[in-house]
Amino acid sequence: MRDSKSSNFSNIEDLQIVARVLEGNTGAFSALVQRHHERVYRAVYSLIGDLDEADDLAQEAFIKAFRALRRFRGQSLFSTWLHRIAINCCLDYLKSKHRRSFVSLDEYRENWDAPRIWMGRSENADVGVERRELQEILERALDNLSEEYRVTFVLREIEGLTYEEIAELLNCSIGTVKSRLFRGRAKLREILQVQYDNWIEA
Repeated sequence: MRDSKSSNFSNIEDLQIVARVLEGNTGAFSALVQRHHERVYRAVYSLIGDLDEADDLAQEAFIKAFRALRRFRGQSLFSTWLHRIAINCCLDYLKSKHRRSFVSLDEYRENWDAPRIWMGRSENADVGVERRELQEILERALDNLSEEYRVTFVLREIEGLTYEEIAELLNCSIGTVKSRLFRGRAKLREILQVQYDNWIEA
């Protein structure tokens, strides 16, 4: 059942809810959690690829956001600020585990044009493979990208963020974002070509 207290804030903007939390209505923060949980969890899972870890990291992101709320100056959207915290939680997790993450493409952007990225041309490219098989090839390829390329790629191609939003989240320049995307896509095409050729020969 939907939290009635949270529903009272359904027509109130994020900044107004933040103001109420800072005024002492800490329960109002649950409205922000309810409003942004799906997007935060999706972003975390797309970077981590582990259901249990994603749930923990999403919760950690909201806890950190709550504790740091007084430092939120409203210079960006609350959702962008929160997203940055979630991404940083993921990056810290990946660094601490010294591991690579994996992106599940079939849960997001079901109509994502995977052949366009693999072939570097339009969505009409017919590679003659089943959707799920191609997704598995893509997942393995993404797992072989360096962390900085994979994270940038996921934020742009899976999350659909703008260059400006990615630059803000990753604390880098827009030029760096574009460079990482260009190199990441090129590397991804190379990996996919090899994996697809191997699939054809199998």
